[in-house]
Amino acid sequence: MNRSYLLATVLLCLPLFAFAGKNPSDYPLKVHILQQNWSSHNNYRNEFKGTGRGNVWEGDAVHAFDYSYECSFRVGRTARNQPYPARWKKEQLRLAVIAPEIGKNDKYQECTLKTTLHQGVYVLGGGGISELTQENYKGWKAKRDATEAVLQSDVGAVSKLSISSTPAGAEIEVDGDFMGETPSKLELAPGEHQISIKKAGYKVWQTKLKLVPGDVNLNPQLSLTDTSSTKTD
Repeated sequence: MNRSYLLATVLLCLPLFAFAGKNPSDYPLKVHILQQNWSSHNNYRNEFKGTGRGNVWEGDAVHAFDYSYECSFRVGRTARNQPYPARWKKEQLRLAVIAPEIGKNDKYQECTLKTTLHQGVYVLGGGGISELTQENYKGWKAKRDATEAVLQSDVGAVSKLSISSTPAGAEIEVDGDFMGETPSKLELAPGEHQISIKKAGYKVWQTKLKLVPGDVNLNPQLSLTDTSSTKTD
């Protein structure tokens, strides 16, 4: 077999390796995106750029970070139980996250975030994001976990909240914590909760609900507002 044939075979095979599928097991970190600002800067090529803030977990250790990116998909906010798998490309400076490709089973796309790591941890509350020290975060998390443990131990006390919206696909926040998009079914502890429904191009819909055990339904009609090329969530 001559060298030219071998070289041609190698060149033909290179794209297969270059575009091999991403394996989530190669991304041991977890990334929770709390806030994002993004824009589509080339609709034809499906390119996005943006900035934002989030937390990254390495085992039990968690740190806040700020980021910017330019990728082929929009890096969106994540519910607490649905983080992005991630890995460091360059410690504290380059963080690769993967997300499922729409309409493709077990296929993932990667985006590299340029990051600035913080000592503390970001939390949502009071209508915005604040950074807690590691010690204060432990106390905040212990209180939240205790509340959730009570909820899980008494199934009869669960309030089942079904939220839809017109139009659909709006982000749901409960007490400042992102919980997914409409339509969704949530299980919450009885008591007073602040509910916010957000969608780019529409006014924020907000209400306070005093939930009791049982089923509750919400279906707000969102009102249009001014839009711009840059979206903030």
